[in-house]
This record gives sequence, C-alpha cells and structure tokens, in this order.
Amino acid sequence: MLSRPTTEQIILDCRSELLNTIDPAVEAPQVKIAIQMMENVLRNCAERAAHEIAWMHEETESIVAFARTVADSPATSAAVVTALAAHDRGRTSSLHLADVSANYDLAGECLSAALEAAMAAGDDELHRAGRSILEVRLAHENQIMGDWGFVGRA
Repeated sequence: MLSRPTTEQIILDCRSELLNTIDPAVEAPQVKIAIQMMENVLRNCAERAAHEIAWMHEETESIVAFARTVADSPATSAAVVTALAAHDRGRTSSLHLADVSANYDLAGECLSAALEAAMAAGDDELHRAGRSILEVRLAHENQIMGDWGFVGRA
C-alpha cells in the first residue's frame, strides 16, 4: 500500500496490473495489440503527470524572459509588446493544471512573436537564444514519448 501515492505512481501501478495480470491471460492478438497500445499511453501519461506542471512553469519563465529581452532590443516589434502585455494581464499564480496551461499558452504567443521579430531583424544571438528554448521543449516531449513505438505494425 502506498502511503503517499502520486498520480504518476497510480498510473504506473495500473500499467503494471495491465502488463502482469491482464496481458498474460489474453490470447487474442488484437487484444494483445490493444493492451500494448494502452501500456504506451499509460507510460506517457505517468511521465507527464510527474513533470508537466513543472515543465510548463519553467518553460514559461524562460520564454517570457526571452520575449522581454527581445522587447528591450532593437529587434522588438509591436507583436512582441502586445503578446507580453497579454501575458502580463492574463497570467495567474495558480498551480492548477488548466491555469498553468493557460499561462503556457500566453507564453507561447510571446515566444512566437519574439522568434519572428528576432528572425526578421536578423539577430543571430536572439535567434539562437529562442532556439535553445525550443530545444528544451523538444527534450521534454521526447522524455514523455520515451521509447514509443507503433504497436502491431510491421
């Protein structure tokens, strides 16, 4: 029995039950494929549950800092200023997933506008800084996906 079960652990326990109890009792190939597909989804959900809010919060902070740097540079644009203003008006300190996700969406608009402005200005340093934020995002997505594979596909 878990004394402090996290969402990640509950999902991983369901995944274990699926793999260790249900899968061995199943013989139908179509059902085995469905079990493997569910296992993939459960593994990905567990990883997200463990990190999603922290990742969005951290990425939001770095995105907004980058957008402010662009806004304070000669590369700035009206779109960057507008996106930052919308972020500042709409952000919340709530840690509920829906609210963190909304903050992340607002930051995404800041990133888009800031990257576009940096590229339009031909500022290689700002462009590299923006790309490094995208690399962190991609690393998080890859961590969620793990060793995702197409189950039942030859």
